[in-house]
Amino acid sequence: MDLLTQQAQRIYENDSVFQLAIAEQHRLDSIRQDSILLDSLKTINKDIVYLPPAVARIAIEKSWIKDEEQDREDVLLAIRNYHSPWRKGATVMLQMTQNYVSPNWYQGGNTSFAMLAIAQGYINYQSDKFTWQNSGEWRGGFSTISGDTCHKVNTTEDYFRLYTKAGYEFYQNMNAIVSGEYMMNLLPTYRENSNEMKTAFASPIRMNLAVGLDFRPVQGLSIVINPLAYKLVYVWKTEHTNPNDFGVETGQNLLSEVGSSVRLDYLWKPVREFLLDTRFYMYTNYRRVEIDLEVNANFIINRFLSARVTLHPRYDNTIILEGDEKAKMQFKEFLSIGFTHQFR
Repeated sequence: MDLLTQQAQRIYENDSVFQLAIAEQHRLDSIRQDSILLDSLKTINKDIVYLPPAVARIAIEKSWIKDEEQDREDVLLAIRNYHSPWRKGATVMLQMTQNYVSPNWYQGGNTSFAMLAIAQGYINYQSDKFTWQNSGEWRGGFSTISGDTCHKVNTTEDYFRLYTKAGYEFYQNMNAIVSGEYMMNLLPTYRENSNEMKTAFASPIRMNLAVGLDFRPVQGLSIVINPLAYKLVYVWKTEHTNPNDFGVETGQNLLSEVGSSVRLDYLWKPVREFLLDTRFYMYTNYRRVEIDLEVNANFIINRFLSARVTLHPRYDNTIILEGDEKAKMQFKEFLSIGFTHQFR
């Protein structure tokens, strides 16, 4: 009887229909396993900590899994992150806009080129009540200048920023925090048709230290209120730049003061191909105010290409102006398309 069973088994193993049935069974087992992973992720998803924008702007879609269309790789990554107190990641982006107009073009116009490079990274720690979040970012933007006879290319965006925040949750969605931010310019920028510098290396350096509360009423929104905020501005090359542009008195290179600040970060990702990243910051020394709003709309084209629209209005009357001149609203806008890559 055993011999007949073994012979029958050999016949079935050599049968193509039997092999197809085995392959189909393996496929169904894989689908079933994916379904189990998705169900388990939905169960633990509510416990996965929200990563604030300053820490994990690019990793948001890896921390929130909301639908079954997410890739199996992302599901596995989220489950692995759930079992580890550390989160880390990075992204690089190189985007540009360009047009060429010949000198004899019948409608006139000027040739232009603009490029924006961004490198971001984050690493943070999460326990039941304690969080420690750290991020770094560098931006470099360059463009040709129409009508500028002194410079063919100028720097339009330049800063290096480090941000850290430690918080302890003492109530639901409410954290007591200590935060610090460091920003520094690396490249020189010039005024149009002039060799006078607007900024230079380490001119300025900005540092903010704050103690306050971090309130997260809904997923994706972080509201930080700092009753106590320390602001420091240092201008290294005062002989090449005007320190008044940064609120520093003439003849000095340092501004140190205490005030209050409010910071709001909001990430909205309705679909996988779109991410809206908004940051609002306000600081006051109880005499003057600095308000900064940055809205970034990121459109995912494919794995390596993306488009980005940035709107950046700003108002700052902490700068020192001559005579009766008053501070005015500042505004910057940038539209680009290019290469993006994420590291996980």
